[in-house]
Amino acid sequence: SPVLSPVFAPPLSERPKSKGGDTVVYRLKDWPSGEEFMALMPSRYDDLMRNLPLPEYCDPEGNLNLASHLPSFFVRPDLGPRLCCAYGVAASQEQDFGTANLHREVSDIVSVLVYVGVAKGNGVLSKTGVLKRLEEEDLDDSVKKRLKDSSETPGALWHIYISKDVEKIKDFLHKQVAKEQGAEISSEHDPIREPGWYLSRKLRQRLWEEHDVQGLTVVQFLGDSVLIPAGALHQVQNLHSCVQVINDFVSPEHVFHSFHLTQELRSSREEPNYEDKLQVKNILFHSVKDALTSLRRYSQEEEENS
Repeated sequence: SPVLSPVFAPPLSERPKSKGGDTVVYRLKDWPSGEEFMALMPSRYDDLMRNLPLPEYCDPEGNLNLASHLPSFFVRPDLGPRLCCAYGVAASQEQDFGTANLHREVSDIVSVLVYVGVAKGNGVLSKTGVLKRLEEEDLDDSVKKRLKDSSETPGALWHIYISKDVEKIKDFLHKQVAKEQGAEISSEHDPIREPGWYLSRKLRQRLWEEHDVQGLTVVQFLGDSVLIPAGALHQVQNLHSCVQVINDFVSPEHVFHSFHLTQELRSSREEPNYEDKLQVKNILFHSVKDALTSLRRYSQEEEENS
């Protein structure tokens, strides 16, 4: 069932306007989160926990979620769940306008699309308009099939880039695109750490042709979950007004990205007072300790049985 009522997607004429007369795209991020989410919406919290994909990873107590190995005497990091609510991007706006600009997270995340509201009014993308808009994207056959299914509702468009391409994308934005646009940016500026870029279709095509960097395009339908590894660059464009529930976790496969990102932020001049809220060193220590304890116990049982 939807987290918010359909009033979340008012007609375009009722939405606030900027001084220039453009329709404002509002976004409410990271509220409520963690214990607040549980306290305010206990039944929805329980429903989410029962239906998370790959619960051994995504569930706060999942065995392969390394954050679950922190002892009870630690104050556990706030890994969610948390809401992200945002209007859809109007058709009258350029396609290089994102709901969430290009960025990366310290931890792994899972995003569950729990509500899609199709607004009414001139300049708003209807379902038909969304299908036409998505014809320009590089989509696989299974997604195209879902788009033709009237029972499916596409809500958000994701572009995801693996962590090994981060430096190439940084150089592309910093040295080429910014200069072409006449922007004065210092050599120490990080275009990813201060998310102000949304890669338009033209920029994504240039990345592929000039730097051999190709991302993954994902259409998130109502009820879909999208999993993003720690350190992977991603951007989101809401096709309609959406409510997404975000939950963080720390996987064994990507914890090294979490560690290096926290170290990078801590040593950065732009983040002089950065605090490792993820507690990644504590997570690593206690995960390894638990693993060694299990191996020792198994070895002892083997010796006793031999």
